[in-house]
Amino acid sequence: MSLISPLVPIIVPVILCAAIGVFWVRFKQPFDHEFVRRIVLWISAPALIVGTLGKTVISAELLQHVLLASMCMLAFTAVFAAVACVLLRLSLRDFLIPLVFGNFGNMGLPLCLFAFGQEGLAIGLGVFLVTTISHFSFGVAVLSGKAMIRGVLSSPVIYAGVFACLLIFNHWHLPLALQNTLELLGGISIPLMLITLGVSLSSLRLQGVGKSLGLGCLRLLVGLGGGVATVYVLDLEGMVRNVVLLQSATPAAVFNYLLAMQYRREPDTVAGMVVSSTLISFISIPVLLYFLGVR
Repeated sequence: MSLISPLVPIIVPVILCAAIGVFWVRFKQPFDHEFVRRIVLWISAPALIVGTLGKTVISAELLQHVLLASMCMLAFTAVFAAVACVLLRLSLRDFLIPLVFGNFGNMGLPLCLFAFGQEGLAIGLGVFLVTTISHFSFGVAVLSGKAMIRGVLSSPVIYAGVFACLLIFNHWHLPLALQNTLELLGGISIPLMLITLGVSLSSLRLQGVGKSLGLGCLRLLVGLGGGVATVYVLDLEGMVRNVVLLQSATPAAVFNYLLAMQYRREPDTVAGMVVSSTLISFISIPVLLYFLGVR
């Protein structure tokens, strides 16, 4: 029990907030996915990025290190996922992206915050920024067969990330009134992400349990493998190491299912993969946190 109790304040808030979404659906309450998605992507997530990175003491050198580590993590994960698809005779077009892109936002950011505080959240946001850009560009291009530059350039998250980088690189500080406003707006992002995760999971159904379970386990393995390879190659230490490993171990993102459905890329199997990897992660992530020294 002494091994588990320190992890309870980290994992339980994630589970309880997601459970609100599950019960919301069970009690047949209306939930406007599109409205919530737009609130998060257009207002609260950009505010969280600028507000957190703008006030957290993070050097330009550290931010560059985080962005590089995030790109390396995705690259290694993509290589491992591609090899796994070839060996298991899975369609690269259908399953490469769901295997590469974890739930870096809805689950990763709350975990970084609860496990490592504001500094961990700031580093996690750097990972989130890189992975979001990659998902909206490379990920959509693989699934659709065409480049999606316009989609990337129309995302407020991208511009928020650029502005936050300018703040850090130029040692600028926001006026207190604006900083407080961003903190207020950004504060709704993480609860909304978790509730939306619960709503989405309760709406998905496992199809082909064996294949879905196998793919869910594979996502967690190739993701963590990409994180471990990044830590080894870049010789990461301290908080950056911990956040990269934690973010790499997140389950498949719900957004993968939405894209699979939009482009008709095995949506039922991807849905099962999202559900199974998320359920498994409630066991695997506490184990990882314990080995990362979170006590």
